[in-house]
Amino acid sequence: MKKIVTLCTLLLSFVLILTACDGGEKTKVYTATSNNQEHVSTIYYKGDTVNKVITVSTLNNNVSNLDSALEIAKKAFLKKPNFDGYTRSAEIKDGKIVLTTETDYNKLDFETYRGRIHLSGSATLENERKLSNIENNLKKEGATEKK
Repeated sequence: MKKIVTLCTLLLSFVLILTACDGGEKTKVYTATSNNQEHVSTIYYKGDTVNKVITVSTLNNNVSNLDSALEIAKKAFLKKPNFDGYTRSAEIKDGKIVLTTETDYNKLDFETYRGRIHLSGSATLENERKLSNIENNLKKEGATEKK
């Protein structure tokens, strides 16, 4: 009887280890350049479900007054404030304006998102956060996958 319990325990442990190793979150990175801006979007996903997208946009044009440009960006963000699962920020980094947008689909207030951003036109959060939809939206904007 002890051997059967030991064998079952080993088999269960093996299955749990395989399950834990296979199901990790993966990332894809897309890049685009437009109007003197570089955009890098990192998609965090598991299967076909996207958990989070972080886009960092760097403004490459020579701005004579970085502080003034930063304030303009922050005022534009205030017109549509952050909400649950969707945040934007602006900062000066290495002499350039850097804008960061983070969409966390696990925390997202989808009704607010649908009214303000809503890229794919999906009626549900499940469809909105599909990896294929996110990738298609990025490709429509001219982004290419970085391999």
